[in-house]
Amino acid sequence: MCQALIRYKTIDTCLRNRYRQWTLEDLIDACSDALYEFEGIDKGICKRTVQMDIQMMRSEKLGYNAPIVVYDNKFYKYDDPDYSITNTPLSEQDLKLMSSLIRNCSVNFSDMPMASKYWNRNIWQNL
Repeated sequence: MCQALIRYKTIDTCLRNRYRQWTLEDLIDACSDALYEFEGIDKGICKRTVQMDIQMMRSEKLGYNAPIVVYDNKFYKYDDPDYSITNTPLSEQDLKLMSSLIRNCSVNFSDMPMASKYWNRNIWQNL
């Protein structure tokens, strides 16, 4: 898994936990722990990396537009308590691309002996 994605998901998990106040140092520690757990990276990460991750998550570059706010001049949280980067809806373009890929798969694999056993054309024709 990409290190940046691990950090984004970790920051997201932290900020969704409304029962704890998260400082930048807390987020750095959580990201470092996650990178060690998933990738075996034990060198930790720097403050600037997490600051840039938060900035990226706030932007629309990745489609997150995360409502991350700082309160009491040191704690981070989502302004919307129901927000999560994993709840980001698919765009119309994403849906069209996925439908096209599924149609191509149905054409390419439906005539194969094993696929025909499990493949139901009627399901895919409605996409």
